[in-house]
Amino acid sequence: MKKVKLIYNPNSGQRSFPKHIDYFVQKFQQSGNQVTMFRSLEKGDIQKSGFSDIDSQAYNSIIVAGGDGTINEVITAMIEKDINVPLGILPFGTANDFANNIGMPINKIEECCDIILQGKIKHVDVGKVNEKYFINVLGFGLMATVSQNINNDLKKIGKLGYYIKGIEQIPSLRPIPVRVITDSRTIEDNIYLMLVLNGKCAGGFEKLCTNAVLDDSLFDVLIVKAKPLHEIGKLFIDILQGKHLSNENIIYLKEKHLKIECLDKYEGFYESDIDGEKGPNLPLEITLLPKKIEIYVNPISTSFKY
Repeated sequence: MKKVKLIYNPNSGQRSFPKHIDYFVQKFQQSGNQVTMFRSLEKGDIQKSGFSDIDSQAYNSIIVAGGDGTINEVITAMIEKDINVPLGILPFGTANDFANNIGMPINKIEECCDIILQGKIKHVDVGKVNEKYFINVLGFGLMATVSQNINNDLKKIGKLGYYIKGIEQIPSLRPIPVRVITDSRTIEDNIYLMLVLNGKCAGGFEKLCTNAVLDDSLFDVLIVKAKPLHEIGKLFIDILQGKHLSNENIIYLKEKHLKIECLDKYEGFYESDIDGEKGPNLPLEITLLPKKIEIYVNPISTSFKY
């Protein structure tokens, strides 16, 4: 009999996953799996306690139910504890960006279980920033401001909550002077936002980098230059329509290693955001770990090169 570990966050998104636990257990038991569960009580306890009974040979697979932040905690713990088994995603969070990248239906337990049990596995790149990891996106500027300030009421309405909070923040945008150093070039500019993406979508925007894939050993980097606010409004519409990469206010790069420095005296105060949660403050050094994690994916996903 195969052994499966379910790790779930009951407070993710609309807090709806707990009512599906019995279905999950029944489905996996009927498929010949022994199920063990860990319920996350607060941020950080997945790394502290969620894997206390796991070594690299203890389970055949791990399943995580929650949002992007919960997935990040699980992946971080797996890397730090050298746990090399496939990971399945049950997306019950707010934006569910990473799940969108791998083709997992949102808040649909039956379909997600079927996809995982089909057993289609891909190796996915992981990002490392300073001493932390991210599976989907690192951002700072407007991205970090929105993610860190969205409240529980807005989270309950899903992606729309991110759009509302983003629009609210536009009038208070302040340029951030940065130096971005990559293996091929150095950029110095005033910016509003920078995203280092592993996949196609972040913050509920599904068309940020439509050509991005999760296994090409490259980040897709978007930098929004500081321009008059009326131009940012047009850019917001372009992003929704997937037309922003040709916008003159966008710098688009494909890189595997970056250093990001702030050029004013407030460098240590600028926060980053990793997978929807607080990341390290600037300066940042970002590296790519190629094909680091095995993930169960929807066979129809277009987010893979190999």
